Amino acid sequence: MERKELEKILSNTLVPIGFKKKGNHWIINDNVIIKMVNLQKSEFSNSFYINYGYSLKSIPLDNTMMHIFKGLGSANQNENIRIKELLDLDSEISNSNREKELTKLLLDKVVLNMNNVNTEEDLLNELKNRPHLNDISLLVKRHFGLS
Repeated sequence: MERKELEKILSNTLVPIGFKKKGNHWIINDNVIIKMVNLQKSEFSNSFYINYGYSLKSIPLDNTMMHIFKGLGSANQNENIRIKELLDLDSEISNSNREKELTKLLLDKVVLNMNNVNTEEDLLNELKNRPHLNDISLLVKRHFGLS
């Protein structure tokens, strides 16, 4: 599989639900929150990462892509291994299986999560449900009054 085919899988999944493709990003630009999915190429192999998250229009980005982000992955070790295999374009997975599995993962893990965040209050609730906020910038923590 080539990068363009991987991008097509993301577009076919995200564009119908309102995302617009801009380079390596798929974006929903709402009044309050910008939702973003990003395709990132590994520097070391023909592997990719799918990052997703949010930016608040009410605070500056300060040279970051998103204020709050996650990577497509799983706490389940076997599922996480499979995600890495699917995103390694040199792995021996048929294009049809890769497309089917990645589409399901995008819908179940990324889209489902992002559909629940439409306001700053929704985003705050998501942050409060995280086990830690170590990866959240001080700017965002201050904005939400989090310690």
